[in-house]
Amino acid sequence: MNSRWTEPSLQSALDRCRVRYENGIHCTIAFLGGCAQTYVQASQAVKTYLDIIKLLNQQKLDASITVKPTTLGMLVDKVLCTEHVLSLFRKAMALNVGFEVATEGKNTAQYTVDTAVACAKEKHGVTLALQAYLDRTPDDLKIALENGIRPRLVKGAYVGDTDDYVKIQRRFKNLAQIVLENKQPLFVGTHDPELIRWIMQRADSNRQFIEFGFLKGLADNTKVDLARHGWNVLEYIPFGKDVEAYESRRWSFLKELGRLGKVPMP
Repeated sequence: MNSRWTEPSLQSALDRCRVRYENGIHCTIAFLGGCAQTYVQASQAVKTYLDIIKLLNQQKLDASITVKPTTLGMLVDKVLCTEHVLSLFRKAMALNVGFEVATEGKNTAQYTVDTAVACAKEKHGVTLALQAYLDRTPDDLKIALENGIRPRLVKGAYVGDTDDYVKIQRRFKNLAQIVLENKQPLFVGTHDPELIRWIMQRADSNRQFIEFGFLKGLADNTKVDLARHGWNVLEYIPFGKDVEAYESRRWSFLKELGRLGKVPMP
Protein backbone atom coordinates (compact mmCIF):
# COMPACT_ATOMS: atom_id res chain seq x y z
CA MET A 1 0.00 0.00 0.00
CA ASN A 2 1.31 3.43 -0.94
CA SER A 3 2.01 5.81 1.92
CA ARG A 4 2.52 9.53 2.00
CA TRP A 5 5.37 9.13 4.46
CA THR A 6 7.18 5.87 3.68
CA GLU A 7 8.14 3.44 0.94
CA PRO A 8 7.08 -0.23 1.22
CA SER A 9 10.43 -1.72 0.20
CA LEU A 10 14.09 -0.96 -0.26
CA GLN A 11 13.76 -1.13 -4.03
CA SER A 12 10.89 1.37 -4.08
CA ALA A 13 12.97 3.67 -1.85
CA LEU A 14 15.86 3.41 -4.31
CA ASP A 15 13.51 4.08 -7.23
CA ARG A 16 12.26 7.25 -5.52
CA CYS A 17 15.84 8.23 -4.82
CA ARG A 18 16.63 7.94 -8.53
CA VAL A 19 13.68 10.16 -9.48
CA ARG A 20 14.64 12.73 -6.89
CA TYR A 21 18.20 12.80 -8.18
CA GLU A 22 16.81 13.78 -11.60
CA ASN A 23 15.19 16.74 -9.81
CA GLY A 24 18.57 17.75 -8.39
CA ILE A 25 17.67 16.43 -4.94
CA HIS A 26 19.87 14.09 -2.94
CA CYS A 27 18.40 11.47 -0.63
CA THR A 28 19.08 9.62 2.56
CA ILE A 29 17.60 6.17 3.07
CA ALA A 30 16.23 5.25 6.51
CA PHE A 31 15.35 1.71 7.56
CA LEU A 32 12.29 1.51 9.80
CA GLY A 33 13.29 -1.63 11.64
CA GLY A 34 11.97 -0.75 15.04
CA CYS A 35 13.81 -1.15 18.32
CA ALA A 36 15.85 -4.35 18.44
CA GLN A 37 15.00 -6.43 21.49
CA THR A 38 17.29 -9.37 20.74
CA TYR A 39 20.72 -10.05 19.27
CA VAL A 40 19.05 -11.69 16.29
CA GLN A 41 16.97 -8.60 15.50
CA ALA A 42 20.04 -6.37 15.76
CA SER A 43 22.00 -8.66 13.41
CA GLN A 44 19.13 -8.66 10.92
CA ALA A 45 19.14 -4.86 10.98
CA VAL A 46 22.88 -4.84 10.24
CA LYS A 47 22.27 -7.04 7.23
CA THR A 48 19.54 -4.72 5.95
CA TYR A 49 21.77 -1.66 6.30
CA LEU A 50 24.58 -3.51 4.49
CA ASP A 51 22.18 -4.30 1.66
CA ILE A 52 21.27 -0.61 1.40
CA ILE A 53 24.92 0.44 1.26
CA LYS A 54 25.80 -2.15 -1.38
CA LEU A 55 22.81 -1.35 -3.59
CA LEU A 56 23.42 2.39 -3.44
CA ASN A 57 26.95 1.72 -4.63
CA GLN A 58 25.98 -0.82 -7.29
CA GLN A 59 23.23 1.36 -8.70
CA LYS A 60 25.50 4.42 -8.57
CA LEU A 61 23.06 6.46 -6.55
CA ASP A 62 24.52 9.54 -4.90
CA ALA A 63 22.74 9.01 -1.60
CA SER A 64 23.39 8.39 2.07
CA ILE A 65 22.00 6.27 4.87
CA THR A 66 20.92 7.21 8.38
CA VAL A 67 21.12 4.69 11.21
CA LYS A 68 19.33 4.52 14.55
CA PRO A 69 21.27 2.95 17.41
CA THR A 70 18.14 1.37 18.91
CA THR A 71 17.57 -0.52 15.66
CA LEU A 72 21.15 -1.81 15.82
CA GLY A 73 20.82 -3.15 19.35
CA MET A 74 21.62 -0.28 21.71
CA LEU A 75 19.10 -1.54 24.26
CA VAL A 76 20.43 -5.10 23.97
CA ASP A 77 24.19 -4.56 24.15
CA LYS A 78 25.75 -1.11 23.82
CA VAL A 79 29.24 -2.42 23.12
CA LEU A 80 27.98 -4.65 20.34
CA CYS A 81 25.81 -1.85 18.98
CA THR A 82 28.86 0.40 18.70
CA GLU A 83 30.65 -2.36 16.80
CA HIS A 84 27.64 -2.62 14.48
CA VAL A 85 27.63 1.12 13.81
CA LEU A 86 31.38 1.22 13.17
CA SER A 87 31.30 -1.77 10.82
CA LEU A 88 28.51 -0.16 8.80
CA PHE A 89 30.29 3.18 8.81
CA ARG A 90 33.49 1.61 7.48
CA LYS A 91 31.59 -0.20 4.74
CA ALA A 92 29.77 2.98 3.77
CA MET A 93 33.01 4.95 3.60
CA ALA A 94 34.66 2.24 1.50
CA LEU A 95 31.81 2.43 -1.01
CA ASN A 96 31.41 6.24 -0.93
CA VAL A 97 28.02 6.20 0.73
CA GLY A 98 27.21 9.03 3.14
CA PHE A 99 26.56 8.09 6.75
CA GLU A 100 24.44 9.73 9.43
CA VAL A 101 23.72 8.75 13.03
CA ALA A 102 20.29 9.84 14.23
CA THR A 103 19.54 11.01 17.75
CA GLU A 104 16.34 9.42 18.99
CA GLY A 105 14.85 9.80 22.44
CA LYS A 106 16.27 12.03 25.13
CA ASN A 107 17.72 9.09 27.05
CA THR A 108 19.73 7.87 24.05
CA ALA A 109 21.41 11.19 23.25
CA GLN A 110 24.67 10.65 25.13
CA TYR A 111 25.26 7.24 23.61
CA THR A 112 24.47 8.58 20.15
CA VAL A 113 26.97 11.44 20.48
CA ASP A 114 29.64 9.05 21.78
CA THR A 115 29.01 6.73 18.84
CA ALA A 116 29.33 9.56 16.32
CA VAL A 117 32.64 10.57 17.94
CA ALA A 118 33.84 6.97 17.61
CA CYS A 119 33.02 7.14 13.89
CA ALA A 120 34.80 10.48 13.52
CA LYS A 121 37.98 8.94 14.95
CA GLU A 122 38.06 6.76 11.83
CA LYS A 123 39.10 9.95 9.98
CA HIS A 124 36.09 9.91 7.66
CA GLY A 125 33.11 12.23 7.53
CA VAL A 126 30.05 11.40 9.61
CA THR A 127 26.84 13.36 10.17
CA LEU A 128 25.02 13.57 13.50
CA ALA A 129 21.40 14.69 13.83
CA LEU A 130 21.01 17.02 16.82
CA GLN A 131 17.67 18.07 18.29
CA ALA A 132 16.94 21.70 19.08
CA TYR A 133 14.43 20.87 21.81
CA LEU A 134 17.05 19.27 24.08
CA ASP A 135 18.83 21.42 26.68
CA ARG A 136 22.07 19.51 26.12
CA THR A 137 22.30 20.20 22.38
CA PRO A 138 24.58 23.29 22.52
CA ASP A 139 27.18 21.16 24.33
CA ASP A 140 26.68 18.30 21.89
CA LEU A 141 27.09 20.70 18.98
CA LYS A 142 30.40 21.88 20.43
CA ILE A 143 31.58 18.26 20.67
CA ALA A 144 30.51 17.62 17.10
CA LEU A 145 32.36 20.64 15.71
CA GLU A 146 35.49 19.85 17.73
CA ASN A 147 35.55 16.31 16.33
CA GLY A 148 34.90 17.17 12.69
CA ILE A 149 31.36 15.79 12.79
CA ARG A 150 28.81 17.38 10.46
CA PRO A 151 25.78 18.38 12.55
CA ARG A 152 22.29 18.19 11.11
CA LEU A 153 19.98 20.43 13.11
CA VAL A 154 16.40 19.27 13.55
CA LYS A 155 13.54 20.28 15.82
CA GLY A 156 13.13 16.80 17.30
CA ALA A 157 10.18 14.42 16.98
CA TYR A 158 10.27 12.49 20.25
CA VAL A 159 10.01 13.94 23.79
CA GLY A 160 12.35 16.86 24.46
CA ASP A 161 13.01 19.34 27.24
CA THR A 162 10.53 21.84 25.81
CA ASP A 163 7.57 21.73 23.43
CA ASP A 164 7.26 25.51 23.15
CA TYR A 165 7.33 26.20 19.40
CA VAL A 166 8.75 29.72 19.68
CA LYS A 167 11.43 28.61 22.12
CA ILE A 168 12.46 25.75 19.83
CA GLN A 169 12.66 28.17 16.90
CA ARG A 170 14.95 30.42 18.92
CA ARG A 171 17.13 27.49 19.97
CA PHE A 172 17.34 26.32 16.36
CA LYS A 173 18.51 29.74 15.20
CA ASN A 174 21.09 29.94 17.98
CA LEU A 175 22.51 26.54 17.03
CA ALA A 176 22.57 27.40 13.33
CA GLN A 177 24.34 30.67 14.09
CA ILE A 178 27.06 28.79 15.98
CA VAL A 179 27.67 26.55 12.96
CA LEU A 180 27.76 29.50 10.57
CA GLU A 181 30.15 31.46 12.82
CA ASN A 182 32.46 28.43 12.85
CA LYS A 183 32.37 28.50 9.02
CA GLN A 184 31.19 24.90 8.91
CA PRO A 185 28.64 23.35 6.53
CA LEU A 186 25.13 23.77 7.89
CA PHE A 187 22.75 20.84 7.45
CA VAL A 188 19.20 21.47 8.62
CA GLY A 189 16.06 19.38 8.68
CA THR A 190 13.03 21.64 8.98
CA HIS A 191 9.72 22.45 7.29
CA ASP A 192 9.37 25.76 9.11
CA PRO A 193 9.07 28.58 6.52
CA GLU A 194 10.41 31.15 8.98
CA LEU A 195 13.54 29.14 9.76
CA ILE A 196 14.17 28.40 6.10
CA ARG A 197 13.90 32.06 5.14
CA TRP A 198 16.13 33.05 8.09
CA ILE A 199 18.85 30.62 7.00
CA MET A 200 18.62 31.65 3.35
CA GLN A 201 19.06 35.32 4.26
CA ARG A 202 22.22 34.60 6.24
CA ALA A 203 23.79 32.15 3.84
CA ASP A 204 22.80 33.23 0.34
CA SER A 205 26.36 34.03 -0.74
CA ASN A 206 27.58 30.68 0.63
CA ARG A 207 24.68 28.46 -0.35
CA GLN A 208 27.04 25.63 -1.32
CA PHE A 209 27.69 25.14 2.41
CA ILE A 210 23.97 24.81 3.26
CA GLU A 211 21.77 21.74 2.89
CA PHE A 212 18.02 21.78 3.49
CA GLY A 213 16.57 18.41 4.46
CA PHE A 214 12.90 17.51 4.07
CA LEU A 215 10.81 14.43 4.76
CA LYS A 216 9.12 12.34 2.11
CA GLY A 217 5.54 13.54 2.00
CA LEU A 218 6.20 17.19 2.84
CA ALA A 219 7.33 20.31 0.97
CA ASP A 220 7.54 18.64 -2.45
CA ASN A 221 7.20 21.94 -4.35
CA THR A 222 9.68 23.65 -2.04
CA LYS A 223 12.27 20.89 -2.54
CA VAL A 224 12.21 21.22 -6.30
CA ASP A 225 12.18 25.02 -6.22
CA LEU A 226 15.16 25.26 -3.86
CA ALA A 227 17.15 22.76 -5.91
CA ARG A 228 16.33 24.68 -9.09
CA HIS A 229 17.76 27.82 -7.52
CA GLY A 230 21.06 26.22 -6.60
CA TRP A 231 20.47 25.16 -3.01
CA ASN A 232 21.54 21.74 -1.76
CA VAL A 233 18.40 19.75 -0.97
CA LEU A 234 17.96 16.34 0.61
CA GLU A 235 14.90 14.14 0.99
CA TYR A 236 14.59 11.65 3.85
CA ILE A 237 13.11 8.39 2.50
CA PRO A 238 12.09 5.78 5.07
CA PHE A 239 11.11 2.23 4.22
CA GLY A 240 10.25 -0.90 6.17
CA LYS A 241 7.43 -2.56 8.03
CA ASP A 242 7.68 -0.79 11.39
CA VAL A 243 5.93 2.34 10.18
CA GLU A 244 3.27 2.97 12.82
CA ALA A 245 5.36 5.02 15.26
CA TYR A 246 7.09 6.94 12.48
CA GLU A 247 3.86 7.86 10.70
CA SER A 248 2.21 8.76 14.01
CA ARG A 249 4.94 11.34 14.66
CA ARG A 250 4.37 12.84 11.22
CA TRP A 251 0.61 13.22 11.74
CA SER A 252 1.25 14.67 15.21
CA PHE A 253 3.52 17.25 13.60
CA LEU A 254 0.78 18.35 11.20
CA LYS A 255 -1.74 18.44 14.03
CA GLU A 256 0.56 20.65 16.09
CA LEU A 257 1.06 23.03 13.18
CA GLY A 258 -2.69 23.29 12.77
CA ARG A 259 -3.11 24.06 16.47
CA LEU A 260 -0.62 26.91 16.05
CA GLY A 261 -2.37 28.21 12.96
CA LYS A 262 0.56 27.27 10.74
CA VAL A 263 0.96 25.17 7.61
CA PRO A 264 4.04 23.26 6.37
CA MET A 265 6.01 24.41 3.36
CA PRO A 266 4.10 23.63 0.13
